[in-house]
Amino acid sequence: MKGFVWKRLKKGSNRGLTLIEMLIGLVIVSVLIVAVLSLYSKGQQNFMNGNIHADLVEGTRYPFAWIARDVKTATKVAASWGSYTTSANTLVLQVPSVDANGLIIDITAHSDYFIYRRFNNKLQRIIDAKGGVSARADSSRYLADDLAGLSLTYYDSSDNQLSSGFDTAASVRVALTTSRKGFQRNFQETLNSKFKLRNK
Repeated sequence: MKGFVWKRLKKGSNRGLTLIEMLIGLVIVSVLIVAVLSLYSKGQQNFMNGNIHADLVEGTRYPFAWIARDVKTATKVAASWGSYTTSANTLVLQVPSVDANGLIIDITAHSDYFIYRRFNNKLQRIIDAKGGVSARADSSRYLADDLAGLSLTYYDSSDNQLSSGFDTAASVRVALTTSRKGFQRNFQETLNSKFKLRNK
C-alpha cells in the first residue's frame, strides 16, 4: 500500500500545465501588459499636453508684453499710415523717434510707426522708422503663431469707447487669443487688458 501511494504521488508530480491553465495565464499577462502600456501612454500624453500648454501660455504673454510696451510708449494712435488703417484688428501707433542711445530725439517733430495686425493667423509687428533720423530700422516680424483672435477697442480721455476717430484715443484695450492642438485636446489662451498711451 505504501509503495502504491508513493508511485501515484511521483506520477502526479510530473504533470505539466493544461491548455486551459496556459490560456488563463496568457490572458492575465496580456491584460496586465495592456494596462501598463495604457498607463504609460496616458502619462506621456499628459506630459506632452502640459508642455504644449506651457508653450502656448508663454507664446501669448510674449507678444502681449510687446503690445503693452509699445502702446505705453506711443504718443498717439494714427488713423492710418501707408497702406495700414487702424481698426478692430489692426493697430497703428505713432512712437517718438530715438537716437543711437535710445533717447527721444524730438517728441513733436520726429516719429516712427509701429503696426500690429493679424496676418495669416499670425501676429505681425511692423516698424516703419523715419529714415535718416531714427536709430530704429524698418523691420517686420511675427510675434505669435496660432493666433485665434486679435481684438482692439479704443477709448477717449473720458474713457468712452470710440467707434471712429481712433486718432483721438487715449487708451487701447487689447484682447489676444492663441490656440494650439494638443494630444486629443485643444488649448486656448486669452489675455485681455487696457493700456494708456504716453502722457494721456
